[in-house]
Amino acid sequence: MDPEASPAPPVSLFYSYAHEDEALRDELRGHLKILERRGLLSSWHDREITPGEDWHSRIDAQLQMADLVLLLVSKDFIESDYIFGRELTVAMQRHEAGLSTVVPIVVRAIDIEPEDRDAFPFLRLQGLPTDLRPVTSWPNRDEAWTNVAKGLRATVKAIHEKKAAAAPRSARRGMPQSSPPVEESAPRPDAAQDPVLSEVVDGFMARVHDANAQRGGAPMDEATLRAQAMGLIDEPDQKRVLWVDDHPENNRAEVASLAKLQIDVATVTSTGDALDVIDRDPDGFDLVISDWGRRFDGANAGLALLSELRRTGRTLPVVFYHGEFAADVRAARAREAVAAGALGEAVYPAELIALVLKGLATS
Repeated sequence: MDPEASPAPPVSLFYSYAHEDEALRDELRGHLKILERRGLLSSWHDREITPGEDWHSRIDAQLQMADLVLLLVSKDFIESDYIFGRELTVAMQRHEAGLSTVVPIVVRAIDIEPEDRDAFPFLRLQGLPTDLRPVTSWPNRDEAWTNVAKGLRATVKAIHEKKAAAAPRSARRGMPQSSPPVEESAPRPDAAQDPVLSEVVDGFMARVHDANAQRGGAPMDEATLRAQAMGLIDEPDQKRVLWVDDHPENNRAEVASLAKLQIDVATVTSTGDALDVIDRDPDGFDLVISDWGRRFDGANAGLALLSELRRTGRTLPVVFYHGEFAADVRAARAREAVAAGALGEAVYPAELIALVLKGLATS
């Protein structure tokens, strides 16, 4: 690394949206909050304009210096004269000049066809979610936003790398040829000091509570669960989990809780599918969660999967999440799991989250 290089500033994000979609904007901001916390992103929207400010000038100034512009597309968005007359025009001009990146996100269903590209120039751009399926049409909204956030992470990473490459050159202009002093980074605020982050953690905890109630678990330690959430949020890299269970519907609340923290979860229903996706998925995985037995894979399918992973040299951490609550059965399975090289077994969500945190921290 260049000793004179300074950290690249965060990617500046501008939200272009209709006020009818303000709640959806807030949901998206919550899902992108983790990128903000990691110093990769800083966001702005027009509700940050203070009383007495010239709102037109402030919006224009923010738009002109934005690295990334998100278009929250909906019926109200395309019917807004101001958005189309000003925000979209400037955003597209800057995009075409290579000064910013514009990403359309379809938040509510709209009646637009590909042949409408001349009237709606953003249709020429790659949008989100996948296949432009409107966010509000997904059965699980968190999964929709996770899909959106995954795409935006790649965009933010590309912009940030570009800014980082330019930072050393600008830092050297007019500066003496010596290394600048190294400053300690400011401590990160906890969730209580950040309303958006607090909502993210609260959403995670609500999903865990739902899962715990479905499994008849005892009351959970709130402070411990909140600390675990912050531990997962502060993992330095994006994490991905492969969940193997022939009844994925039984784990929806648990999957939703991880999605709240922007942990990608891919689900498969068999050992064969698990091995295949591990081999073929270009992004890779950081952890495998498996049930113990599967109808078509056998009573010890999870152990068989773990054995095959280790036989083929794969060192992915493995956690078992099953439904046998009897103490003697659990004790036996815990011994077998650890002996086979797994991190452990869990039957309640709080136990699972503890193991997930442990596994992701070591991946």
